[in-house]
Amino acid sequence: MSAWTFFDFVTIRSSGETTNEINEWLNSKEVPKNAKAKINARLTALTGFPLFPDQYFSAYRGWDDLYEVKIVYSGVQYRPFGFYGPKQRQFTILVGSVEKGKVPKSTLKVADERRKIVLADPSRVCPHDFS
Repeated sequence: MSAWTFFDFVTIRSSGETTNEINEWLNSKEVPKNAKAKINARLTALTGFPLFPDQYFSAYRGWDDLYEVKIVYSGVQYRPFGFYGPKQRQFTILVGSVEKGKVPKSTLKVADERRKIVLADPSRVCPHDFS
């Protein structure tokens, strides 16, 4: 049995259609297929840890309750940002980013806004799509 379950942030469009934002990022041109595979492999591995190891995961300095998963593929630093929740033993990925020196403040603001949305409405997540 897994120690953790990963979830992805879901946007609800005005039409009522939903979009898995993390799946969109992972399937974008920004993330090559092999990088996506490594990101999903890292998340799969983390499901088995009782505590996430510091080498793969850390709190993001200056942003309460935001955490980054650390993945490097082909010299590029991929950073899915998320938070613990909405329930115990769950981690929700809110936004994906590629770190080039510093993560843009706008990315962190989006992550924080999405965290607040999920806390107010836990239905705004779906299980992470590992495919």
